[in-house]
Amino acid sequence: MSYFDYTDLKGFVHDEELVKLLCYDKPFEELLELFTKDDFLQVDEKMSIPFFAEIRDYRGAVEVDDPESKWLVKVIRGNDQIMTEMAMIVYFIDFFTQTLSVPVVLTQINGILYRATKMIMKTEQLSGANYTVYPELQEQLLLDMINRWIACDEDRNPNNYLIRYNSKNQNLILAIDFGNSDLLAEEIKIKGLAKQFGWKRTEKTQYLTPLKSEHFMTYSMDFFDQRFRYFQQLTGDQLLGLGQKVLRFQEQKDQYSQQIAKNVMRRVGYVHKYFSAKIPAVREELASHSTMGQTLQNM
Repeated sequence: MSYFDYTDLKGFVHDEELVKLLCYDKPFEELLELFTKDDFLQVDEKMSIPFFAEIRDYRGAVEVDDPESKWLVKVIRGNDQIMTEMAMIVYFIDFFTQTLSVPVVLTQINGILYRATKMIMKTEQLSGANYTVYPELQEQLLLDMINRWIACDEDRNPNNYLIRYNSKNQNLILAIDFGNSDLLAEEIKIKGLAKQFGWKRTEKTQYLTPLKSEHFMTYSMDFFDQRFRYFQQLTGDQLLGLGQKVLRFQEQKDQYSQQIAKNVMRRVGYVHKYFSAKIPAVREELASHSTMGQTLQNM
């Protein structure tokens, strides 16, 4: 079966400017060290920011060592801290598993905690695109759903994704807004259906994915293994270390880190086992359809 190769993100993103913008010019460990360093950002009151961000109390900020790298920052209030910490862990899991998403971090600037997200310009909302027709749009969403299931992110509507084009006129789907992820729940909140491929959610907020369950059945397991192969390289020790770094301002850092590592490892096994049981190993007859779709997109 023919499909786009999403395992080489630098190759897929293509443009050096976009590679740097989305932080794929740095290895995982270097990026984690940068994003968990106090005052790596500084607020820039003169920076122009989008109107939607301004009315939500965001301000502009730049990286101290790279002023061309622009961010949106917002002072942490109430439950924002734990939600942002969970979102940050999810972002780094995305990064590790070769998933296109926009950086979101909890950071300290001049002794004040902020939620910070990379400012990505020249984007469109996914809600305005026909993402069930074009293969590269649908395929990115199919793979992204694996991440959201494992993170127990039960609110993934089209507004949680941005589209950015590269110089090859390819559509890059960027996942955003991971604040609803639940990494601390011990139970399996999203369960696979027994009779046919699908899922049952504990909560009823919007979608787990903008796609319908039948879209998944048009692809074989070798397609989904593009993403599962990276998840299966995650170890409990890596996740524990990630939690310890991200949760550095959290009083329950040790307890939360251990619980998150245990939960994610268990969910990876559960979701992969479910996909393997429901998705055919090979679907040779669909090769011509996918190839035709890619050809149309290239044209």
